[in-house]
Amino acid sequence: MKRSMTKKMVVIALLITLLMIPLMMIKGVVNERSSYRYQVKHDISQSWTGEQSVVGPLLVVPYKEYYSKRVWDKELKQYRTEKHHWKKQLYIAPEQLTVVGDVVTTERNRGIYSIPVYKSELTLSGHYSNKRLQELLQSTSHKIEWESAHLSVLISDVRGVTTTPLLGWHGGEMEFLPGSELPGARSGMHAGLGRVDVAQPRFDFSFTLPLRGMERLQFSPIGKSTEVRLSADWPHPSFIGRYLPEDHKIDAEKFTARWNLSSFSSGMPQLLQECEGGDCQALLSDTFGVTLFNSVDIYQQSERSVKYAMLFIGLTFITFFLFEVMKGLRLHPMQYLLVGLGLSLFYLLLVSLSEHIAFALAYLAAALASTGVIGFYLSGVLQSLRSGGVMSAALLLLYGMLFAILQSEDNALLMGSLLIFAVLTLVMVVTRRIDWYAIGESMAQVEKKEQTLALDI
Repeated sequence: MKRSMTKKMVVIALLITLLMIPLMMIKGVVNERSSYRYQVKHDISQSWTGEQSVVGPLLVVPYKEYYSKRVWDKELKQYRTEKHHWKKQLYIAPEQLTVVGDVVTTERNRGIYSIPVYKSELTLSGHYSNKRLQELLQSTSHKIEWESAHLSVLISDVRGVTTTPLLGWHGGEMEFLPGSELPGARSGMHAGLGRVDVAQPRFDFSFTLPLRGMERLQFSPIGKSTEVRLSADWPHPSFIGRYLPEDHKIDAEKFTARWNLSSFSSGMPQLLQECEGGDCQALLSDTFGVTLFNSVDIYQQSERSVKYAMLFIGLTFITFFLFEVMKGLRLHPMQYLLVGLGLSLFYLLLVSLSEHIAFALAYLAAALASTGVIGFYLSGVLQSLRSGGVMSAALLLLYGMLFAILQSEDNALLMGSLLIFAVLTLVMVVTRRIDWYAIGESMAQVEKKEQTLALDI
């Protein structure tokens, strides 16, 4: 008597396992389309510009340190004094650095894909102290000869500098030139300053940097005190890097954010030492900023929805099985399989439609199409229009719950767990009075009658 029910449950389990094949293929399609989008992003970055990181400005002061050395003269048979020198550089960070940026965003399209890009106007201002210059003079007895200094700015993709910036330095202006002139990090710009006046206690600077980029904009806390104020016409910022903004405001059309950092809370002093040692590229490892995050990543949401596919198919098959048990119906494994394939195609429809219309509309259209076909099919299988409509309504309810889970990233696990628990509770409540042994005997008798009828025929 147990054999018929056990056989049925094994067949259902095998069908669910079999349906993993088309689901894996659909997941592969999602990953493939997502990789196309990243390829488009790479192609656009080649013709536009890539993600941007701005480090600096850094005051670089080269100098020669002269010293005397006694050497033995073989011809004169005595010691003589020779003058030598070391060539060194001081890398001085600003005492105060203020960056004010206004970002205007657009989207670049290629085929059905679009990538957010931006144009920004950054105003950098602040001042340097002569403290390190004076400390060097006081710490050595050697003669120091100062050479022409320059102001360096690291920019990760210098193609984004649309016009030549002008540096304001002690009431004068000078053009920036390509190249950062920093060891190990050439991408950027620099402005020659000539020999600095060591007696001057303070060096003020300011310049405007027109910069365009893609998706991400980052800065470094290079100053002893660094303040960054940023505003953009983008409603979905994602703040990234090692430091979050001190305060920010986000509304439906734009956002503003402000960072206020000191050298005590950053690793810049150590990174400046590495820069003096010849590795200025390390300065790019300590940054913060914002990503123009696309809150409706259709491929990410589609991939997340596929993860719930087995749950949907399992719940549907359980419902079918309960129909068989409680209504005394006989459903063929092929009917289970066709309904399972109909549920699987929902995810393929979702991906293909969402590439052309809004994700919510694509989800609604795919859900209505899938549940409509399944409901129509089941009304014939179950020989009841009402039963087919009930199944369609139940599937639509499940799809509605799944959409809520997809939209709530922070609470997705909680909502998914509650959904599974609620469904299991419902099944347990509905079947709490069923005599499974009696059902097994009934199914065995029906199967025996069918076999006898088949022999008679």
